Amino acid sequence: MMNTIYISADVIQNSMLYTGDAIAVFSSWKPKRRETVFRYEKADIRITAANGSIYLMSEAEMTQPKIPFTPIPAAEIGALVRSMAGVVQPAEVNQVLRLLKGAI
Repeated sequence: MMNTIYISADVIQNSMLYTGDAIAVFSSWKPKRRETVFRYEKADIRITAANGSIYLMSEAEMTQPKIPFTPIPAAEIGALVRSMAGVVQPAEVNQVLRLLKGAI
């Protein structure tokens, strides 16, 4: 079970609406031998996992030595994606603003 999802600035700015679908597809992904990065082709999202967390980044960021990530608790990613799509309950608005505070 994943605890935290780390999302890069490029993904937050350009592909945030696709993160929920990308994570769902990643969770059922069967990697081939020596394959460590999942490529979600509908958006510029690359996913890798380490130490019980997953990391979402863009293809361009994969070549950078250090990528600044924003940590988001895995249990709260659903509310975040729903708010970005405009399908959000009023009680979730403050929760999402708290998660993204300083991320962009």
